[in-house]
Amino acid sequence: KPGLLGAAAVAAAVGVYAYWVVPGVFGQNLPDGHGTYMANRIGLYVVNDGNLTGLDVTFFWVRRLARVAVDMPAVLAIIFLVLPRGETPITYMGAYTLYSYLFHSTLGFHVRRAQMLKYLGMPVVDSRLAHIGILVLHIPYCLAILAFCTSSYWRALWSWAISPSWVSVIFSAKPVSENKPKGDVAKADAQ
Repeated sequence: KPGLLGAAAVAAAVGVYAYWVVPGVFGQNLPDGHGTYMANRIGLYVVNDGNLTGLDVTFFWVRRLARVAVDMPAVLAIIFLVLPRGETPITYMGAYTLYSYLFHSTLGFHVRRAQMLKYLGMPVVDSRLAHIGILVLHIPYCLAILAFCTSSYWRALWSWAISPSWVSVIFSAKPVSENKPKGDVAKADAQ
């Protein structure tokens, strides 16, 4: 693993790869990673703009596979060369990321953010450098959501559903009399 300067250089190289090299390889918009290839109620493909027919529709999945193949070197470089191997100030959150995963959209952070930007009248960004700046500003935003959703207060509120200890009583293989502490069992046997 490279040091801090080496990790920063790899992260910068990944950024250059993702924003300048990948779009140049394909020459057109890549498919949305969250799109679906199923037909909707009126029979049109959701990710299809209606201009695809025949073999283009049949092999549309290849575009998504190509997207994964092109994105994979950047992901692997980040995982193996940039991410720290030791503890960091946010390491404790790792054990509770399921809370963040389940509740980040339920809480409406994204909806509220879009509404806030709409009311503030923010300018439309069309330059690549400004877009990168906005993505960098998302880092503290995402860390704040992670900190909130993994906080002890939030976990205490939802642990009954995510880490239910009460379920073990229902599905326990031991009879109820065997669940008593050994001291109580010994006293009951003596009497």
